[in-house]
Amino acid sequence: MQIKLAELLLSEDTPKIQEHLQTTFAKNLSFFAVYNAKLYEQLMLPPKQYNLYFDEDGINIINLISKEFVYPKENGKHLLIQTHLDLASSPLNNSKWKLYNNDLYLQKLDTNIFPITAKACNAMIDVLDKLGGVAECHLPSHFLPSTTVFSSLGGLFLQFLLDEGYFFHSLLYFEEEFDFFRISCYFVDYERLFASCSPSSCYLFVQGLVSKEIISHYFQTHKVSNNFLRLELCLYSSAKIENAKEIIKELHAQNSRGWGSFEDEQIGLKNTLANLEQNYPILNAPRRIDIPICVVGNGSSLDHLIPFIKENAHKMIIFSCGTALKVLKNHGIFPDFQIEIERIDYLKGVLQEAPLGDTTLICGNMVNPEAIGLAKEAYLFMRGGSASSYYQHPQWILELSAPFVGNAGVALACALGSDVILCGMDCGYIQGESKHAKGSFYGEEDQKIPNNAFEVRGNSDKKVFSTSIFSLSSKMMSLAISYFKPNYVLNLGDGAYIQGSKSVTSQSFELKEKNKQDAIKQIKKCFGADYAEIFKQANTKQMPQFADLVQKLKNEFAQPIKTKQELFVLIDKINHLCFSKSANNPFVGIMIEGSICHLLQNLMMCALHYPKNDISLLYVQCLDYIYGALDEYTLRMRLLNV
Repeated sequence: MQIKLAELLLSEDTPKIQEHLQTTFAKNLSFFAVYNAKLYEQLMLPPKQYNLYFDEDGINIINLISKEFVYPKENGKHLLIQTHLDLASSPLNNSKWKLYNNDLYLQKLDTNIFPITAKACNAMIDVLDKLGGVAECHLPSHFLPSTTVFSSLGGLFLQFLLDEGYFFHSLLYFEEEFDFFRISCYFVDYERLFASCSPSSCYLFVQGLVSKEIISHYFQTHKVSNNFLRLELCLYSSAKIENAKEIIKELHAQNSRGWGSFEDEQIGLKNTLANLEQNYPILNAPRRIDIPICVVGNGSSLDHLIPFIKENAHKMIIFSCGTALKVLKNHGIFPDFQIEIERIDYLKGVLQEAPLGDTTLICGNMVNPEAIGLAKEAYLFMRGGSASSYYQHPQWILELSAPFVGNAGVALACALGSDVILCGMDCGYIQGESKHAKGSFYGEEDQKIPNNAFEVRGNSDKKVFSTSIFSLSSKMMSLAISYFKPNYVLNLGDGAYIQGSKSVTSQSFELKEKNKQDAIKQIKKCFGADYAEIFKQANTKQMPQFADLVQKLKNEFAQPIKTKQELFVLIDKINHLCFSKSANNPFVGIMIEGSICHLLQNLMMCALHYPKNDISLLYVQCLDYIYGALDEYTLRMRLLNV
């Protein structure tokens, strides 16, 4: 029988307590010697600033330099144990913990926009209502959702929770001070902690080793299950902890964006097939051209950059992105290329209003054919992240070109230009200014900053706020800069700082004279119309692989599910299945994974609003509608004959 740490510590049997703590520490040494040699080596070194302290008044943590205790004393007793007992008491209903719900609510979707996905999601809500769903969220006892701990300050509460049978669906655990982690190794059975989380779901960061890439992976591999409830505990504040908090908040927000849907991808595929029939030249052999490319977005900071663009238009290539076109033309600026990625029907009207006129169009393969038809000269690029771009395996795909048209413009410019100049690429809300430039397609706008926005580093001295979608856009721009490596990326705007770019003013540099017309010709030569050369596997049928993925999904869903814990594990397994398919066959995986995520999230939220932990009846009835959606996705794909 395992000894419960709380009972042992409260017994005040000092020799037995010390023996147990030494045994736990030795066990952790053995564990980390196998699984993390770096931590093991550091654990073998003596403490530098903090250490565990015993005296007749109990246990505490002492600062070896100042000789001060971390925990206070009351009535002649150290309060370390009592503090951790309080922390371990009902975390979901404990004021010392914070529970975030990501502002998600069970609400029906528009079947006109998502005819298949919405039909299934809405039917699941009806099932919940018939079976007696409740307004509040119901979690099973001793089950914790996505949990983040910023320093355990000894870690006793973690072991107390383990001893009471708590299970973490997933855990992000940060320990800023290595000595605090060392002390926790006397109390926490780390092998047991890792085993008390879902598989590959316990992430441990020690001594400020916060990795954005690893945290991003944490959310990507738990895209649905970590997207709703998030439990957080922070025992003290520091610069490193606040930085870690901001990273998690930002990446958690990014995780909830850009899922897409089968319906959207289907429209993109239909548009792509129609556009390929027109034999538009496709970007196939990008080469770096010896001229700067100015990427113009429709952010409010574009207003004060119009004079710079006018003055230097003959020294650089101008990429107008989306609705920036109307603003530029209002000021008598005629961009060299208009960049578009939208598959929406009303893009044609937007381009007519601008108007597009003689401006050459460079657009994503999934853009509405009627919109492309307005252009006197049009070129395509295969836009990464969209399922249809991977159809027939093109030689070259423009990755990092989402979620906004500005991202496509930046990625194109970084791939083609010697240098890149960013104007109006604000990626956020500038305090005191409207969202877009004056005179744009959006008309008059107020200066209100959304409630869900958070402050980010600005590119100038102005205050800037971002949202999940803007944060994702900024991240993609930074990755594009890092991947394509132009000489310089100069950001002239007042919006968000974009990592990899240099913040400058328009007066701080001067452009050299270039042969602009020759550069435009060279850019156009990067596009080819020989589809036999561009596509590696022309006319390859993808339907067999799509049908195979649907069958595998059905097999996973067919597993008997009784409890909410089992459902969380299943959701992660299915998420991983889609994630893996998108990696090895992006056309098939991306085509369906967005809608699968929506179905899974709706299923999870229905389960969490069911007042019992036994969800077997709810699950079986919801499964009928999920199967129905999978069959309809398959039918739609067969009709497209791909």
